[in-house]
Formats: sequence, C-alpha cells, structure tokens
Amino acid sequence: MNSPEHAAGFTLLEVMVALAILATLSVALYSAAGHIAGTSSALTERGLAQWLADNRMNELRCGLERPRAGLQQERITFAGREWLLFSETGGARSPHLLRVALDVALPGTPPRQRAHLEGLLGDAP
Repeated sequence: MNSPEHAAGFTLLEVMVALAILATLSVALYSAAGHIAGTSSALTERGLAQWLADNRMNELRCGLERPRAGLQQERITFAGREWLLFSETGGARSPHLLRVALDVALPGTPPRQRAHLEGLLGDAP
C-alpha cells in the first residue's frame, strides 16, 4: 500500500507540528520586538531628559538663568514633549558655591522621573 509513488509529502500530523512550532516562534518574536520597542522609547525619554537637565545646568553656569533658592518647579516644552523640571538650590560646604539639583520628569500621577543632575555653581565674577 505504501509504494514509493504514494509516500511523497508530509502527513497531517507532521504539518500540524510544524505549524505549532511556527506559531510559537512567531509569538516569541512578536514579544521580543515589543520589548525592544519599549526599551527604545524609554532610552529616548531618558536621553532627552538628560539633555534638558544639562541645558538648564549650563544656562545657570553661563548666567543666562538666575538660580532661585529653594525648590522650584517648571513645565517646559522640549523636543515636542511636555516635561516637568524640578530644581533645588541650596548652600554647599563652601560659602562661595551653590549646590543645584535638577530632576526632569514626565507629567503624570505621580510624575515619572527620567533624569537627575547635580552640580555646583560658583560666585559670579
């Protein structure tokens, strides 16, 4: 009954097993692609937030912005997104220095912090 001319091809069971394996692999690949996309988005957010914090620190160091004592909060549009910039200015160990701490977050409840930067500012000449 099983002559060589009738034995060509795959059985239904073999095809079903192959389809099950392909379905499992496609779900795993889809999940991995989603994870990579989410990681890429988070890295972009953190990079932009760090850039915003660096810009603010450089504005303070160059004298473009005057540091205000205490805790401040600003809403800033940067790179087409809304950001919250928290700055805390206080004294340092030296009376000639100010300590500045900057936190950049995305608005939300609670805000999602994306960057933190601390630095020292010297007296203006």
